[in-house]
Amino acid sequence: MLFPVETHAPGPEPHLFFGLDLGRRHDPSALVALERAALPANRIDPVTFQPETRVVFRLRLAHRFPLGLPYLELLRRLPALLSTPATPAWPVLPGHPARPHKTLAVDASGVGAPIVELLRRLPLDAAILPITITAGHHPAPDPHGGELVPRRDLLSRLRILFESGRLRIPRHLPARRDIFEELTRLSDTPGAKHDDLALALALAAWPAARSIPLLE
Repeated sequence: MLFPVETHAPGPEPHLFFGLDLGRRHDPSALVALERAALPANRIDPVTFQPETRVVFRLRLAHRFPLGLPYLELLRRLPALLSTPATPAWPVLPGHPARPHKTLAVDASGVGAPIVELLRRLPLDAAILPITITAGHHPAPDPHGGELVPRRDLLSRLRILFESGRLRIPRHLPARRDIFEELTRLSDTPGAKHDDLALALALAAWPAARSIPLLE
């Protein structure tokens, strides 16, 4: 399964997409940051003679909150996590803004609905996208704001990014092993094992890859 290479138009604007999965009694909450960037493909288009680019998605943050952390304490910690600067391992790319646009995709299912209202009052410097995970058949706008997305569709987009090699997970990331384990056992139906980091990543990937052709 391969992605097409974008050749005739510049890549999408650099953007940081955060995904927030809100835990329940037996599952921790998790936050990830996914950077979308158009990188040189080191090829020249034979028709236009323009340099080709390839859009990739780099995981810059994977943070699992302590199990049982009260939601109000999570909200208190969130602004600092969303303002995480570039690190030596993931420096700002040449030509990219030091302060890119940010979107926070948050699980608005169940307890998420009131949490979204509290998020809107925080100084997050990010657009908030509530995503209600459903058992339906097709994604649709939520009449109350945000989007209704079947779990199957949410995870399918993430799988395509992962299998195509467009999802870059750095070796230095402390949660790297946990993320790979969760990605390999993801299921379209919730299971007994933790999937909080993978689900947070799927939430971030949903808007991040929206404008990228996933299949030819």
